[in-house]
Amino acid sequence: MKRRYLPLLAVIPVGLALVFLIPFIKKADTSPRPTTPSEMAELVETIKIWKLVDAVSPTSEQKLPLLSQFNKLEKLKAQYRLEHRQSMNRLKQLQATPAPELAELQAALAHHHEVENGFIADRQQIMDELNQFLTVEQQAQFVLFNYSYRQELKQALQTLIALQEQGRGKDILAAKSAIK
Repeated sequence: MKRRYLPLLAVIPVGLALVFLIPFIKKADTSPRPTTPSEMAELVETIKIWKLVDAVSPTSEQKLPLLSQFNKLEKLKAQYRLEHRQSMNRLKQLQATPAPELAELQAALAHHHEVENGFIADRQQIMDELNQFLTVEQQAQFVLFNYSYRQELKQALQTLIALQEQGRGKDILAAKSAIK
C-alpha cells in the first residue's frame, strides 16, 4: 500500500514546482522592453560599423584608421545636415516675407553655397585620406557600402516593424479570445 503512494508523492512536488514556475516562464517570454531613441541610435551605429568592416574587409593595420576616418565622415555628415537644414529654413523664411531685402537674401544664399561647398571639400579630404591606406577594391567596397547602407537599413527596419506589428496583432487576438 505504501508503494501506491510513492509515485503520487513524486508527482506532487513536480506539479507544485510547475505551478509556481509557470508565471516566471511566462514573464520571461514577454516581448523586449522598448528601447530609447539613444539606445536605438547606438544600436544602428554599431550595426553600421559592423557592416562597414564586413563590406570593406580591412586588415588589422587598416581597421583603426578606417574607423577613425569613418567616424570623421559621419560627424561631418551630421554637422552638414544640421547646417543645411538651418540654411534652408533661413532661405524659406526670407522667401516667405512679402518683400525680402535683396542683400539679406544674397547673404543667406551665399551662406547656403558655403555650407554645401565646405561639406564637399571636407568630404573629399576625408575620402583622400581613406584612399591612402585602402586598396582599390576596398575603396570601391567603401563607396558601395556608403551608397547602399541607408537603403538596406531602411528595408531592415521596415521588416522589423512589420514583424513587431504581427506579434502585437497576435497578442491582441489572444487577449480578445481570452476575454470571451
